Amino acid sequence: MTYIISNQCIACENCLPHCPTNAIQKNHKDKFSIDPNLCNDCVGSYGVPQCMAGCPTFNGCTPTVSSLIKSTQTTTSNYWDDWFSAYNRLTSRLKAKQETQYWQRWFDLYSQKLEHLVVSH
Repeated sequence: MTYIISNQCIACENCLPHCPTNAIQKNHKDKFSIDPNLCNDCVGSYGVPQCMAGCPTFNGCTPTVSSLIKSTQTTTSNYWDDWFSAYNRLTSRLKAKQETQYWQRWFDLYSQKLEHLVVSH
């Protein structure tokens, strides 16, 4: 999913150094934008998009309308396929971030319980 910088943005310079793909760029008129070819939703680097997480207005960076529409249209007929796909995507983000010991312990415990439920059913 790609993001855009809305008119609500008041401090793009704060987000600039946190973007792992350098998708946030400043043009010659000192206006910021997000390159949709570089933006990857911070997958593999962070658990949440950093432009949204660090935004002081909480609405400066928003998903593009086309990416929202695309994400709602890409549903499969099997609920569990979607569920496990989302689970795997989110857990890979957690592993990539190398969270603190507390969150790693929580993740390990949750994964064991989930694995036990899947195996027993």
